[in-house]
Amino acid sequence: MTRDLSFWQGIMETARGRGQLRLILQPIMAIILGLRLGIADAKAGDDPFVMRLFITGKGRARLAKDALMDVIVPFALAVVIDGVLQYLALGHVRPLAAIVVGAALIWVPFSVSRAFTNRIYRRSHHLPPTHEGAR
Repeated sequence: MTRDLSFWQGIMETARGRGQLRLILQPIMAIILGLRLGIADAKAGDDPFVMRLFITGKGRARLAKDALMDVIVPFALAVVIDGVLQYLALGHVRPLAAIVVGAALIWVPFSVSRAFTNRIYRRSHHLPPTHEGAR
């Protein structure tokens, strides 16, 4: 049985019932990955990830590509899981909705945790200013 739901209603429908556990597990996985890479950024003396991506203009394309390579497996897994849950809940798959949910569950927590971890690690270990801040 297929139901014709709007874009956001379809997303909310897949978040109920069978899909609730992924709303916890996938962001936790992304946060752990962000913690690991945020510490690596701090040790390398790099600015926080979000700052480098949006504010510091140098190497933005390369940074985005590297970050995508870091999260491609968790992101792909999030999209596939959401597609399966859409099929089970709605009877069909909406690829754009699966990408939106994957980005919300993986990319956002990853980016934020990576940036905050860099800042916290630098302050707690009294590391010198970042490369950009030293200039």
